[in-house]
Amino acid sequence: MRSFFALFLTISLSVVVFSACDDNVTYADELDIEQNLIKSFIQRQGITVVDKMPQTYPWPEKVFYKSSTGLYFRLTEQGDIASGDTLETGDMVVTRFLQYNLAEKADTLSNLSTLDYPYPTVFNYLDYTQVCVGWHEAVGYMKRHNSEATIIVFSRLGFSQFNRPATPMGYDLKIKIQKNY
Repeated sequence: MRSFFALFLTISLSVVVFSACDDNVTYADELDIEQNLIKSFIQRQGITVVDKMPQTYPWPEKVFYKSSTGLYFRLTEQGDIASGDTLETGDMVVTRFLQYNLAEKADTLSNLSTLDYPYPTVFNYLDYTQVCVGWHEAVGYMKRHNSEATIIVFSRLGFSQFNRPATPMGYDLKIKIQKNY
């Protein structure tokens, strides 16, 4: 009876393990699915994508700039333009953010609430070991203390946990800059 139970358990576990692996989906397939998800999100939200960043503020309603790297960026608040201070390499960037997926019924994964997340995400600008490449690029466009933006980051520019399967993410970012004097 014990050997029958052990054999049954082994077969059951093998079936579960092998059925959980989907070797038919390649990384290229994941990237195609990701691009389709981004296109669908853009269409559902009524977003207009431009290849030149708007030079006037406020930006036209629902206009996103698509950079050469594939980052979708929309400046929603210019920040402190009167000070003339802009972001420089090594400056500390303090962020609050709303992170969401782009699925039909988007789920919020993280948010700006100081009750849920009392400590903001802090990183040094252009130190790519601290946050994803997409955030550095977006913060470079934001440039100023108290600026805000909405971005769409595809997996290759995003955080490593979204690389496989390839998953694009949306972020509403608010930044504060602490100069590195």
